[in-house]
Amino acid sequence: MADRKMDPGPQRRFTDEREDFANVIGRDIQMKGTIRSVTSFEIWGSFEGQMEIEGLVWLRPGSRFAGELVTTDLVIEGELRGTVRATDKVDMRSRCRVEADVTAKKVVAAEGSHIEGRITVSDNASDVVGYAERRSR
Repeated sequence: MADRKMDPGPQRRFTDEREDFANVIGRDIQMKGTIRSVTSFEIWGSFEGQMEIEGLVWLRPGSRFAGELVTTDLVIEGELRGTVRATDKVDMRSRCRVEADVTAKKVVAAEGSHIEGRITVSDNASDVVGYAERRSR
């Protein structure tokens, strides 16, 4: 019998296979300070300060982040001001507002995202990748 490759289907976003978030800042929460965690973080409210997360940080619509963020992966749907260093990927969604210096291995930005600042793509990647959001959230 011939060896066939299975069709993996359409490419999925890296966030499609995430587990539920262990850490959440709710809509009505305003936090200041320093947070370090080895599990993913979801932010609906606002945070000001320093955050160091080994995992995914997801800034949801309406969220605000001001300060320094070091993480593995980052999805931005809200507002971010400051500096970001991601060891893997930063995904700027269509209605985000970013006023920051961003360094990551891979950066993608949706049409309609607002970006001011410096973007540094590491590991010899050629550029920031743009895309149009087509899937509903």
